[in-house]
Amino acid sequence: MAKKCEKKAAEKTTAKTVSVAFIGCGIQAVSVLIPNFLKQKNAVVKAVCDCDKVRCEAAAQKVNDYYKENKKAKLAKCQMVADFRDIIADPEIDAVCIATPDHWHAYIACAAMKAGKDVYCEKPLTYSVEESVLVMKAQKKFKRVFQTGSMQRSWREFRTACMIVRNGLIGNVKYVDCNYGNASAQDNKDIAKFSLNLGGPSHPHRFFCQWDAITKKTQSTAKESAPNADVDWDMWLGPAPWTPYSDQCAPRGKAQFYPMFWRFDDNYGTGYNGDWGAHHLDIAQWGLDLDKSGPVKIVCSTAPHSKNPLHGGRRQFGMKFILENGCTIFHNPFGLWGTVFYGTKGIVAVNRGRIAVWLGRGVKPTAAIRKSLEDNSFDKMKSVAFCSGVDYGFDPTQKKDNQLETALKTLEKHFALADAPVQLYKSPLQEQNFIDCCISREETICPAETGARSSILCGLCNLSYVYDSGFDWDPVKCTFANGTGDPNWLKRPVYRNGWEIKL
Repeated sequence: MAKKCEKKAAEKTTAKTVSVAFIGCGIQAVSVLIPNFLKQKNAVVKAVCDCDKVRCEAAAQKVNDYYKENKKAKLAKCQMVADFRDIIADPEIDAVCIATPDHWHAYIACAAMKAGKDVYCEKPLTYSVEESVLVMKAQKKFKRVFQTGSMQRSWREFRTACMIVRNGLIGNVKYVDCNYGNASAQDNKDIAKFSLNLGGPSHPHRFFCQWDAITKKTQSTAKESAPNADVDWDMWLGPAPWTPYSDQCAPRGKAQFYPMFWRFDDNYGTGYNGDWGAHHLDIAQWGLDLDKSGPVKIVCSTAPHSKNPLHGGRRQFGMKFILENGCTIFHNPFGLWGTVFYGTKGIVAVNRGRIAVWLGRGVKPTAAIRKSLEDNSFDKMKSVAFCSGVDYGFDPTQKKDNQLETALKTLEKHFALADAPVQLYKSPLQEQNFIDCCISREETICPAETGARSSILCGLCNLSYVYDSGFDWDPVKCTFANGTGDPNWLKRPVYRNGWEIKL
């Protein structure tokens, strides 16, 4: 079967239509990825795969309904598959879109590339630093088109912000703020309301939290662990350590909310570091031109250790990355801005639906400076544009006016960005860019190395909190330097059931 797949891969470089299969049919796939792929005229969704039968059926129904409503019934019916290995072995599938829990990303991505498939994989790209290195090696070895779902790189406000920074228009960047994580989590004692207990890092593994995100009520251990015939739980766990079935890890029924429980479990994810850090650290990486590099030092947080019983005593904020040129990247709680660049001649702040630029003498981020960023109250800095997007919600599609568009046009004209020497990759949509590149065989806006470097930043941030440690880093070899750190931290101790990645 592998030979057939390789032959198919060689033939498809001149294809005009890309046959796509989805692996993982949770809320991100059903509400965002599948709809965006269905709209691509040069793509057809041939199959969906999930170890949860109910979710797999719901995804297939969504595909079939779309093709029927848009008079493309000949493209249905969408195939339903329980085991992703059947997708990978199918020579009729050109590309896969992976939207599983994070602990499965690297294995499936590498196996798909090895079988000749192009890959779109959700962020964070990998569960561990070791897996990031393996995914980079796999793309180089198998020469597949690869896209990481770091969708903010396809959004105009983030590209504009990074263009201003990369062209030196705010001078040399000395500091960067990356803001994510709930500050109230640090000492929150209301363990029933799980959503209030999410800081930056992941949590020590535990069976479940009594708070049910759907019913908004506490639930019993018996209900949480009741058998679920719709889920192949052994497959859901995959390489992760065995643990009893958890309804909050694999919620019953159709996907109705984003699954923060498994994302904050040490066995499956890296907390908000991998969730939102994969967005805001990624934009810092883009703006600082680190897509093929990384920090040289990680500084341990000095914030108080958390008293929250779910956190295992871990600090929640305050670690720092130090780059070779001395630039410092800070991890802070959620705020108005996701990523803020502090240069010697100005400041650029950006988030979804929001952007602001001030020019003047460079400043070091302090509590007072960060407050000025929120309310545009600088005394000695000139505001070029300030769009707070406070009435939009967190998604720019909820906009109520042209405030963002006006701000972006102002910045593009003021800095003459169309003629700037450094021009960043312009993409209209992450999924469209992927399909276009599957056909052209060009590199995507966020290939494996870019996504892997971003994932490494997330992983190093989480390791600093988990092990309450700072360490030196070699961004070329992607390992600890100068006798610091423990190489075992970079990988999963044991891959269950033979799920080790083999290239």
